[in-house]
Amino acid sequence: MGDIVNSISFQENNICWLNAEVNNSQSIVIKRVALSPLPFIINYENIQKSTTALQISTHLTKFAIENGFTLENVRFLLSAKFGIIKKIMVDHHIPETYYPQLVKNELSYSLTSPIEEYFVYQPDYFRDNNSSLKEVLTVSMRKSLFEFIQNIGREASMAVTNVNLNCFSIDELYRRFFPNVIGETLLINFTERGFEMVISDENNFLNFSFHPYSKSLQSIDQLEDNEIISAFSSALSGIQNYGPANNPAFSLSQVFLFGNYFKAAWLDNMQAASGITLKILNPGETTEWQIISEDNNFSSSGFRFVEPLSNIF
Repeated sequence: MGDIVNSISFQENNICWLNAEVNNSQSIVIKRVALSPLPFIINYENIQKSTTALQISTHLTKFAIENGFTLENVRFLLSAKFGIIKKIMVDHHIPETYYPQLVKNELSYSLTSPIEEYFVYQPDYFRDNNSSLKEVLTVSMRKSLFEFIQNIGREASMAVTNVNLNCFSIDELYRRFFPNVIGETLLINFTERGFEMVISDENNFLNFSFHPYSKSLQSIDQLEDNEIISAFSSALSGIQNYGPANNPAFSLSQVFLFGNYFKAAWLDNMQAASGITLKILNPGETTEWQIISEDNNFSSSGFRFVEPLSNIF
């Protein structure tokens, strides 16, 4: 008998809930998965309202009862759009004890509010970029947003054990599922209003970016298939834009597609418009982990539930 985990991924106006049993023998049993719209969009305006967290928590409690979810060992996963992911270039000769102050100084130029209003986290991540400089990764999130998410769990009487950003959990899932793949891989999450794009290699998280489907931030449901495919081609081209000395910023070997709004029927047309190998990220096809599903929704379209599954790792 393994540990039961309730993983809930939040986008701006919907959630994806996955209940699973995780065993030490690299085995995961998917007990139940479900999707639900939220009663409020999670944005800066709504998190300032004192009643928003309570109403979302009431919705989650009711949703849990309807779908047979427990409220124990809950992990929240937030879209990386809710945070600020930034790499800061630091000279090799600068002692690491100076990094926190350098990070704060650099962030103060790009944040829209005083840095005191943000949690600033510096993961254990250092990467050389073939020069005299070192990449230092920083993550920032508004304190008000983090407290808002905590309030949702508290009002719902959930035992919340983790709050993570999806770009890092998806990066972790990729390396767990494909530990022997060498080179840079692009993982594209199809969300309601755009592509969330994570680049990973065999050792590191490399990059996160968001590319809207349209300049007016239209929902994917408002677009024709050809418009979505065109937006995909544009995003894929943009992610490979030229870096220093006219060299491509990334050398991608393959692309994995997934997400609640992704449709498998798009794959062939997207592949025809791309010069890179495209694959659907289907968790049930990994050979490194045994994924057993007791829910037909996961068995038939596991690519829709990659986000909450990734937060198990």
